[in-house]
Amino acid sequence: MSVTNLVRYCSLTSKLSYFTARSLLSVESINCDARRYAGHAHWQNIAKTKAANDQIKGRVIGKLSSKIVTVIRQNGNVVDPQYNAVLRATLEECRKNNMPKETIDRAIKRAIAQKDNTKQTLFEFVGPGRAFCLIEVMTDNPKRTFNYLNKNAAKIGIPEIAKSGQIAEYFDQRGYACIEISNITEEKATELAIEINAEEVVESIDDDGERTVWKFLGPPTFYGQMKASLTQRGYNVTSDGSEFIPKVTVPLNERDKALLKQIIAMFEDLEQVEGVHTNAA
Repeated sequence: MSVTNLVRYCSLTSKLSYFTARSLLSVESINCDARRYAGHAHWQNIAKTKAANDQIKGRVIGKLSSKIVTVIRQNGNVVDPQYNAVLRATLEECRKNNMPKETIDRAIKRAIAQKDNTKQTLFEFVGPGRAFCLIEVMTDNPKRTFNYLNKNAAKIGIPEIAKSGQIAEYFDQRGYACIEISNITEEKATELAIEINAEEVVESIDDDGERTVWKFLGPPTFYGQMKASLTQRGYNVTSDGSEFIPKVTVPLNERDKALLKQIIAMFEDLEQVEGVHTNAA
């Protein structure tokens, strides 16, 4: 190799080593940055999930606080769970949802405070497929809540929310308590209904939409007593509460069913809303 070529070779080798080193450094830097940003994104996802869970928990606690107020006022302002079976059942639900004791105490104080005008109020609307819908809320200012509901309804194309009137007449409000069917015959369920002073018992699907249950029905505020009676007899009550049962149901096509499901979910996410009831089949 000539001196000239040797010089060129050494020069080229030096440049290649330089560029290779730079390239390796760059790739390593990129990998470090990628790991750093991946860690940041992971933290952001955790933070978002926690915030969403906190928001859901806050809504649940808000609804339970309103429920405490309702069951106390609907049962003669009795705040002792020993003498108010509905309140006792509600407090059990609060404990299952890890509701802080101080929050429970505040709700009880609010229930017996004369200056607090919070009460159950019904609003209504006609949904997809002409399905009748009732919105059950707890509010101390029905006019403000009315405007709030209409504002949210406009976002999803519902023309207008109305104050409860004609639509409510198409529903019966009933209290209910459910137990798993397991090996309980219809005859045994009927005998049990008589024992606990239920008005009737029907085969139904539980609130979770998965289990088949015997549903015992009675007056709107009687579900606590039914739950207590069933529990005392050794039965596991899977769900209980008060609901609006349609007198006549309306069949919907799949598109309207899906749309109505989205609408109901939107309203149920609102803090003041206790429940949404429909006559859709």
